[in-house]
Amino acid sequence: MRKVATGWLLGILTLPILGLGMAWLGLLPSHATAPPPAWEKAIAQMALERYVARHAQRVANPVAATDENLLAGMQVFKDACAGCHGDPGATSDYGASFYPNVPQFAKHPPRLPDYQLFWIIRNGIRYSGMSAWDRQWDKNQATSDDRIWKVALFLSRLDTLPPAVDAAWRGKQP
Repeated sequence: MRKVATGWLLGILTLPILGLGMAWLGLLPSHATAPPPAWEKAIAQMALERYVARHAQRVANPVAATDENLLAGMQVFKDACAGCHGDPGATSDYGASFYPNVPQFAKHPPRLPDYQLFWIIRNGIRYSGMSAWDRQWDKNQATSDDRIWKVALFLSRLDTLPPAVDAAWRGKQP
């Protein structure tokens, strides 16, 4: 029994020790020009999704899904987010220069509920270029949160925007 326990313990410890040794020796890739391997992307995405699901408070979006609020959310997005996350008229994929690559919402809308988008926007994402927006424009928490809720409202409905809002988003005349 002692040999089994010793073998099990050594087996469990070997992989983390090997990983730390590779990091210490400088053998793990850290340059941002190579795309991350699929396993790294899968683990990072899973960790982010689980963390947000666990920590984001499940609250209803206090902002009604009116054309006016969707347009306001779109305007905040275009002013503060589109530079990295893109828009339908973008001629370059600026977000691809980040590591990890920034999601391009015009091509791949987020599939998260409003409250999770709100949490991500407000708190940011560690080890990425996504900074926390908490009170970024206004020291008044309510005003700052209102802007964040409007962006979350807009992003969560990118696939189902009303015709007038969709035309404004795509730069077409209604």
